Amino acid sequence: MDNPYPLTYVEQLTLAEATVEISTACYAGMLMLQAIGLGGWLFDGITPLSILGASGDPEVPGLGFRYDTDERWPFPNATGLPGVCEGYCPPHYPTMRAAVDALVKRKFGPGGPFHPDTAGPYRDNRKIRGSAKVHSEEFKDCVTTMAQYVYDRFGKFPGTIPSIFVLTYLQAHHLELEFYDKYFSPGAYLESHASHMKRWH
Repeated sequence: MDNPYPLTYVEQLTLAEATVEISTACYAGMLMLQAIGLGGWLFDGITPLSILGASGDPEVPGLGFRYDTDERWPFPNATGLPGVCEGYCPPHYPTMRAAVDALVKRKFGPGGPFHPDTAGPYRDNRKIRGSAKVHSEEFKDCVTTMAQYVYDRFGKFPGTIPSIFVLTYLQAHHLELEFYDKYFSPGAYLESHASHMKRWH
């Protein structure tokens, strides 16, 4: 209470940290592609609104995510692809309390990463998975109060950054080995690329 942070700072920091995780996942994907002999391209530069389907142009449907507009926002706000990838916010949940409860259930309920019966690599999986502290009602009330305030104030959650976003992309493809053999020196591709078609197809 004595050291408040501006909402814009907290949300920008959250966006930056989530972006690092996405980029790391794409980098790991590149390594996986090389291991199985596929080519890949890690890139950026396509507008997220076009990819998600929030460009407003019917000629550019993108992935078909639900999005909303509001005179308070400079851009449309994508919130999810119903039944596939839904943000923990309205309209996918009636209130922010419902979204908080759903997130807690996702974390600690059956199949969640902190449920004792969720499979995992640990020798004592039940003990490790079940050792996470379940959020108290007081904590959930606090998170709900802040989240509902942001939603009521800005008409969306989060308030100053997109609810759903994409920034980094990973494309996978087969290599045209003849091209590399003609224009590159030996070693331009890995043995996994050379044997990919035989091993995987």
